[in-house]
Amino acid sequence: MRQGLNLKRYVLRPDSLLARLLRKKHLFRPFCAMTLLLLLFLLLSQLILAAIGYFFPQVRVVDWGTVEHGQWVKVLAIREEHLLAAPFDAELNLLVEEGSRIRAGEVLAELIRTDVNPRLNQEQRLALRTIAGRLTQLELERVQLEKDLAYLQSQTDNPSGTQEQLQKVRTALAALLRTRAHLVENVDAHFPSWTEYYQLVVADQPGIFSTRLDGGEELDVLGAYGTNGDPFTQSYKPNQNLPKKIKAGKPWAKIIGDYHQTLICRLPVDVNLEPPEEATLLVSGERFPLTFIATDYTNRHWFFTENSLSPVLLEQRIFPGYLIYKRTTGLRVPAAALNYHEQAGWTVTTSIKGTRSQLGVEVITQNDQWAIVEGLPIGTTVFYR
Repeated sequence: MRQGLNLKRYVLRPDSLLARLLRKKHLFRPFCAMTLLLLLFLLLSQLILAAIGYFFPQVRVVDWGTVEHGQWVKVLAIREEHLLAAPFDAELNLLVEEGSRIRAGEVLAELIRTDVNPRLNQEQRLALRTIAGRLTQLELERVQLEKDLAYLQSQTDNPSGTQEQLQKVRTALAALLRTRAHLVENVDAHFPSWTEYYQLVVADQPGIFSTRLDGGEELDVLGAYGTNGDPFTQSYKPNQNLPKKIKAGKPWAKIIGDYHQTLICRLPVDVNLEPPEEATLLVSGERFPLTFIATDYTNRHWFFTENSLSPVLLEQRIFPGYLIYKRTTGLRVPAAALNYHEQAGWTVTTSIKGTRSQLGVEVITQNDQWAIVEGLPIGTTVFYR
């Protein structure tokens, strides 16, 4: 018996999917032809554009401009943040909006103990709020009068005038203390032990009020790399919804004090740059000027001070940003207009009396789009593709 290949014969069934498609192949011919024509048109258009760019280069006039050098970095924000905690389990009623800039002594919220809140009607809540607000105002006035009294007692230049002013301040302070004692006596008569179930939260410092806690409020510049490990790898997720009921001792809001923050910019591992004295951080299309503070021993972390405390920067603890670390101003040409030759160095193509010629220039700095050069007068026409 002769050994050889075993051939099998396959029969296409008339009712199979492939057979039905083959019978309708004439329907796909127009689609295939249109697709082929479209591809040919796109290829031809690209060739035409390339030819136009080669034979008719773009023209630019040398002008005065700025070239910026930047680097994408990861930013960690460290701020002075004072946490607010409840003295007892309470229901919360905010009296200011999220993100508001507040003054010292401004009322922020009221806390009513959870088991007492259902027994207080609207008029009682309003009375307690008014009384607590008035007591807070009297306390601020008392502190200021005592400061004035201490200052006057330290003055020895004009004894007669000082004694007269001292008497006025002492009289005002005594009247204020009597008013305060009378008010406390009246409120205790109507609301016994009211300070045990009601608190009017008042700001003790100016700043920005926020309820978006993310767990990074305790960070500081010196302890950022302490026992907690790398702060850039931690998750800082601010709470989205503030609960109406809060637990005793648990922080529920914060005051972002002062009006500056420290931004730690982490450069990529393979980037080694000279830190600048000033820089600009680009975040969400907005520019923020920064002042350089220091760098760590690896030169990978740059520390800056930022003074705007913009809401864009307060939204997250860690965020990406484009750090512009160098800006050079001078005569600017497109980077595509530069040509480099071994012997002549950098040159540009220009037109002198209708004739194109190559002119040598000195490149001060350049990026992907622009270059700052010397050796060309302003207004010179340069060609580039």
